[in-house]
Amino acid sequence: MFNFITPSTDPVVQHTVETRPKTVAAWLARLPFASPTDTAQQLVMALYALNRHPLGADDRHALLALYRPVLARAATSLEALLADSGVPPHAQQRQIGALLRELHIEHSIGYKQVLQGLTERRFGRANPKRMAEVTGRRLAALHDIQMVCDLTHTPPPAGLWQDMHQLHAFAQASNLADNAVDDAPPASRAYCQALLFALADPPHMSHAELVHTRLYLDQFAGLTQLGTAPASERSFVIRADGDAPPGYLASNTSDRGLWLDTDALCRHLHETVLRLRAGETPERIGLPAGMNGELCQTLYKRLLKQWSASMQRAFRRFDTPGSTVQLVAGVSAIHRLLDQVPPPPADEAEADSLPIHDVGPVFTPTPVAVNTTEWMISNDSAAGLALSGTPDAPLNLKVGDPLALRADNAAGWSLGVIRWIRMRDARRVELGVERLSPQIQPVWVRPLRGRRKASPEPALFVPGLDTLKQNERLLLPRHLYQAGMDAEVWHAPHQYTLTFGKRLECTPGFDLIDFTVFADEQP
Repeated sequence: MFNFITPSTDPVVQHTVETRPKTVAAWLARLPFASPTDTAQQLVMALYALNRHPLGADDRHALLALYRPVLARAATSLEALLADSGVPPHAQQRQIGALLRELHIEHSIGYKQVLQGLTERRFGRANPKRMAEVTGRRLAALHDIQMVCDLTHTPPPAGLWQDMHQLHAFAQASNLADNAVDDAPPASRAYCQALLFALADPPHMSHAELVHTRLYLDQFAGLTQLGTAPASERSFVIRADGDAPPGYLASNTSDRGLWLDTDALCRHLHETVLRLRAGETPERIGLPAGMNGELCQTLYKRLLKQWSASMQRAFRRFDTPGSTVQLVAGVSAIHRLLDQVPPPPADEAEADSLPIHDVGPVFTPTPVAVNTTEWMISNDSAAGLALSGTPDAPLNLKVGDPLALRADNAAGWSLGVIRWIRMRDARRVELGVERLSPQIQPVWVRPLRGRRKASPEPALFVPGLDTLKQNERLLLPRHLYQAGMDAEVWHAPHQYTLTFGKRLECTPGFDLIDFTVFADEQP
């Protein structure tokens, strides 16, 4: 059956435990929801005490039903506070992430104890309906732990996947896997959601993409099927005999384990991408809210690739023992690193009083220090690098951040972008970096919206590469791009006017665009 390991009774917290349902409901209604961290701290303390208090399975189940909607509300608020969190996180973000993990862990322990009480009942047989509900809620609670670990880029606790595999096996053996009770998910669907989320490769996702993928799976994970043999070419073998998530293993009929068939889900994703490309809105298609059509299309194309077949590296990786690289993240920081020249004057009258080729630096700036960090190169390839380091400062790096990179023996800085992030422990960070260009140059961009009053913005000029048939591009801060908009660009030592063209890439950290120059004034 199960190898239950639950917290032992703690006499120290006995007097703090409230088990009367009406009193608990009244206390929950008085929680300070305007302060998510205070609410979560009180919930963690209450659940911690309840999980270490002797209580019957039915009584514990009734209390957890009162806690569940309040816990979900508090967890949603904490997740919103983590939207801007990166790695290594600031102290407050680290505390919020730890609090959110503890909240979901204590919640899952509560349902583990209910399930233990039901399976070890001495008299009578446990109600199958109650068993199906509790199994589904326990699996959903474990999936919540998986989700918060991905949101905070931290490893899952030991035993998480072992518990999920065993719970689903128990539900299958008891013919309860597909039973939906009230608002509890069937055990098979909760398990499939966890499997699909792991196969989606969360380290490559931004916070918004992680949240949106979870919402998408809440609606459409039921399109997948679990079986004992591959049902289509889009099938993944699931090793259910250990404590590991699913991976991209070669399809082999001799493999023992379950098979996850994603064919129907991928067909839905493909149709969705086509409809988004045709101009339909996510709302019209019935997709979760929170992302616009362009971002949805980019995410769904990646999910379609992840859930369709085994992933293969495009380039071979090479070990680089002892090699290091200097790193600076963010458009503004990279711009300051490359050029300390101030922007052209923003005042319209001042700008109009000067010849166009003289609009440029008019005073000596105060140098602004840019701190670089050193990282070890774990491996290298033609497409990118894998880096590891233990930064002393909370850099708050995120997937999609642009990077300036310089190896020990390099004279200049190259351009890259963070594609995936992991934290192995409280300090060690691992990054996957894709190379974008061997050269970058700082520029100032002033959007022309009617009368010229906009302030110049720091941006980066990315030279073209004839060998790759790449044209010159601009890397802009996220808030600046608008298709077809004209802009003045101060690109020392001259200035030109251009029109923003197609957006080639959009991440939470930048927009990479092409452009058309229609006025170029030489100095």
